[in-house]
Amino acid sequence: MKKLLLTLLITSTTLYAQNVIFGNGFEQPVIQMVKLNDTGITWGGDYPSGNNATCTSNIASPQDCNQGRDFTHNDDTDGHAGFSFTKLDANGTALVDQSVDYATTPWACVQDNVTGLVWEVKTTTAGIHNKDNTYQWGGDTAIGKGHPNAQGTYYDPSWNELVQGSNTDNLCGFNNWRVPTVDELSGIANQGTFNPAIDTNYFPNTVSSKFWSSSPIANYPYYAWIVYFDYGGVYGFIRDNGNRVRLVRSLGQ
Repeated sequence: MKKLLLTLLITSTTLYAQNVIFGNGFEQPVIQMVKLNDTGITWGGDYPSGNNATCTSNIASPQDCNQGRDFTHNDDTDGHAGFSFTKLDANGTALVDQSVDYATTPWACVQDNVTGLVWEVKTTTAGIHNKDNTYQWGGDTAIGKGHPNAQGTYYDPSWNELVQGSNTDNLCGFNNWRVPTVDELSGIANQGTFNPAIDTNYFPNTVSSKFWSSSPIANYPYYAWIVYFDYGGVYGFIRDNGNRVRLVRSLGQ
């Protein structure tokens, strides 16, 4: 009964959110089954307080570290705990030596082997991929941009140079780069670490800062969703603020 109730609650919440987002004339989304990353948490907590270095606890019930890929695939050779990544060069070819550090052999993209997404890697050199570039929200590939019933302000040129430049340059051999949805972006956040909350062995040059998603907030038309890579939290933020962007593309598109 509890499992059924939970399923009903999640389904109802999801349908409600979709009705709010698309109730103003937005097209219904295509529902796809996608795999999700785990949290990256490999340690347990004690009652009434305190965290342990390993997945141990004085609490009988299973904790985060006892479940999911962080438990079944806890192998750091291709990413922290349950994460699994592949480093790609500028042509989209996997590096022969996946253990190499960025200073020795820089890579341009990272493929997430769990979700199938491919991610842009930020650089310290001047240009569109520089780690310190910031943008207002609402450029190319922002959800709802150009729709007659779009709500709130969509700023231009925003991150257009990044999106268009990456596609024109065929970054890692691809020309369908876009700004990720909030679910996609939060999926690479590693909740088991902080400052930054991401696996820097695969995502170097990541600043512990806010990164825009392409997702607007349904009931606050002048806000959009960000992932804050200090601790990996998801928040709403005013669209006219300057925040960072990391592009993504879907494998197989």
